[in-house]
Amino acid sequence: MSPGFKRNELQHRYNVRTFHEDEWHAYSGHRTLQYLTQHLHNRASNSRWLLNAGAGVYEFGLSTWNEVCLDLFTTPICARQHALCASIERLPLKSSTMGAVICVGEVLGYSDPAAALAEFARVLSKSGILICDFGSSRGIRNWFTKSYGRAADLIIVDYNRTPERTWIYDPRYIDSLLHSFGFQIRIKLGTHTWSALAKRLRLSTRTALSLQRNLEGLWFPPVWADVMTIVALKT
Repeated sequence: MSPGFKRNELQHRYNVRTFHEDEWHAYSGHRTLQYLTQHLHNRASNSRWLLNAGAGVYEFGLSTWNEVCLDLFTTPICARQHALCASIERLPLKSSTMGAVICVGEVLGYSDPAAALAEFARVLSKSGILICDFGSSRGIRNWFTKSYGRAADLIIVDYNRTPERTWIYDPRYIDSLLHSFGFQIRIKLGTHTWSALAKRLRLSTRTALSLQRNLEGLWFPPVWADVMTIVALKT
């Protein structure tokens, strides 16, 4: 079975104008924005077009980029200046037109990463940058479970205090896909490291996040993080 979900399975949750993030995922979004700002600032490219792949209700609004907001549903992107309603697995864009592709918020957890990454490689110009994240099957929350280390597995996570199904992936599987599509991985980053460990020890979410913020400067293997972010260049 290929990873991903049918469109109608996601419509009720994501075909919306506004979206409330719980504390855990709000922190994830904060860290992601820090990563984007750091790695896209003054980034040289043949194209100043940025594809926000799986934008939902969020727009990055980076002043040096022209942002195209693409989503599976029309409602969250209807007010955007440059909006496309389509799947990240079949992008309605010409090849080699984007200087950057951003696919974050664990959008890959609802998609087939092989199809999506192939499309990202196609639409990126040479030396274009890809920043994507995904749930790691080698993360702490999956230790000593049947999901640990699987190339792809469907799990249930807590989102806004409700259970939600999502796909997680082995970082080695994502690495192999990126290399096969002509990407050079520049850096790997982890979100929810110490906090994931704290949650595994059954500490509260608030305590886990406090620990994470206090220990943020200490190195932690990104492969053990709840979410791994990869920055890669199209060669």
